[in-house]
Amino acid sequence: MTQLIKLCYRNILETSTVTVTTEDTSFPKYRLYNRDIGKLFKGTAFASPFAIVANQGASPIYDVDRLIIPVGHNLNGLACSLRYSTDNFGSDDHEAVGWTQGDALLIDKEFTLANKQYWKLNITAPATIIQMPEMFLTKSYAFERNPNYGLKDGKTKNIEDLETRSGSLRLVKSGEPRRYRSYQLTKIESTQKTNLQTWDDHCEGIKSLYLEDHTGDLFFAWLVTKDLIFEMEKENRWATGMDFKEVL
Repeated sequence: MTQLIKLCYRNILETSTVTVTTEDTSFPKYRLYNRDIGKLFKGTAFASPFAIVANQGASPIYDVDRLIIPVGHNLNGLACSLRYSTDNFGSDDHEAVGWTQGDALLIDKEFTLANKQYWKLNITAPATIIQMPEMFLTKSYAFERNPNYGLKDGKTKNIEDLETRSGSLRLVKSGEPRRYRSYQLTKIESTQKTNLQTWDDHCEGIKSLYLEDHTGDLFFAWLVTKDLIFEMEKENRWATGMDFKEVL
């Protein structure tokens, strides 16, 4: 294992008031935070900059240190800036991270942890109607203790099999393979147990999340096991297991 596993599970856009420069009602802005990376949000005009603003309100205001935008965006070649503010970008306006996007692949930007009411993604788009599947603005949670050796790491194939009465086999590919991770944790302390329960309570078994696995591979996934059950061990330690499958 090269690093601690991380979970990115709370998207602050879900509990914020979200405004956009323009919105195509056939591709509405709630797709930026509905946890369905297969559906696009789109603007309607060549606005520059194009802005997506999240207002967390007075309370609660959640910490943020990571921006994830999945494949499906058209930001390749565009200058982007994630900014934060306490007064809706009046006299208080600061950049968390800025970059020029170099490809159409998954965007993953980490920056210094901040606790601010307002967040804004500015995109310079002089000749492009902006589109993206989701804007996941979150805080990474790193496991205090990684799983045991013997974890499972691979892909599950999306194949239907049908055997005829005569014994012929027909295999149908219904989709692309999906990454699969199976982890067993033992000897974890109460702090890690509490943090894992906080994640599980937030997602309720129905919300997918971003998993950064033991190799640093980041992908959108769901908890296949649904229930997170803890077993008490000696010396006030705990054990649990969790299986993740990629969401396409």
